Amino acid sequence: MSTLKSKFVGTIIGSALGDAIGKCVEEITIKEVYDFYGGPVEGFVEPHPLSPAYGSAPQEVSDETTITLILLESIVSKKAIDPYDFYNRLLAWRQDEKSHRYPDPALLTALDLLSSGISLENAGFVSASVEGILRCIAVGMFHFYEPTIASEGARLVSIMTHRSPEVYDASSMLAVFISYLLKGDHDLRDLSQRLKLLETLGSFAKYKKHKSYIDKVKELLECGATLEEAIYSIGNSTYVFEAFPISLFIFLSHIEHPMSAFWSAVNSYGEFGGDTDAIGYLVGAYIGAYWGESVFPPYLVENLENSGYYISLAQRLYGIVEEHIERRLEDAL
Repeated sequence: MSTLKSKFVGTIIGSALGDAIGKCVEEITIKEVYDFYGGPVEGFVEPHPLSPAYGSAPQEVSDETTITLILLESIVSKKAIDPYDFYNRLLAWRQDEKSHRYPDPALLTALDLLSSGISLENAGFVSASVEGILRCIAVGMFHFYEPTIASEGARLVSIMTHRSPEVYDASSMLAVFISYLLKGDHDLRDLSQRLKLLETLGSFAKYKKHKSYIDKVKELLECGATLEEAIYSIGNSTYVFEAFPISLFIFLSHIEHPMSAFWSAVNSYGEFGGDTDAIGYLVGAYIGAYWGESVFPPYLVENLENSGYYISLAQRLYGIVEEHIERRLEDAL
């Protein structure tokens, strides 16, 4: 398996693992976690009784992963980002309520608006939830060789359902971040390279306020802040400019110890709880995109629900992207 193919697989496997494990302690406080589990979760566990995921199996993902898979299936089928095909697949999923796993209410509302006759160009429910951007890892993978195109594609697939300035910018930055991690142009063991990558990331923000959140991550990295300090400074809620920047901090502050970053992400609840499945999803994707599939312990991958399908889908996407790159090279000659 080539390094790049391993990174494609790692991105999808990592995001699904972070979602599956992180969902069990979503919105649960550190005291409640320690009282119930005896300490931080370190593998597949039964969801906490107060978690939205209560009743689901430990190895199951939430609908945060499901939506990404729907987009991946669309891209693989069409060999392109086709918003109308993606919409039709989302609508079919919306109508299959038995398959839902506590989906984002904003997503359901947006799909209901679309199905009522509102055009894709004017659809989208006003929401600044991080769940609106998670699917954009697929766009970052598909256009990894051209971050600017990844940026625009990510905005397109996000504002279909979550229309807000926050999602507009964060979706762009997430896809760009994934593309740069896959490209491997930065040696992130060097703090200056981490800061440089964050500076590049911030340049994709249209709104100055949103770049300030990336600047805050840089400041926390420079001063060697702890996770607790970062959560206090940034936040860890479902608001996209809490969950997204805290995920960047966790990943970049543990760059030489990727599984430490992973466990920190799925345990990023703090004193008041947090969106641990989304943060785990993001950090898991970053780890896989930078380090490749082999960074994750086999026992986790083997026990993850439908892991074989995730791997196959990522490999198929890689094959399509490889064909696109070869055609671009031929056209350039």
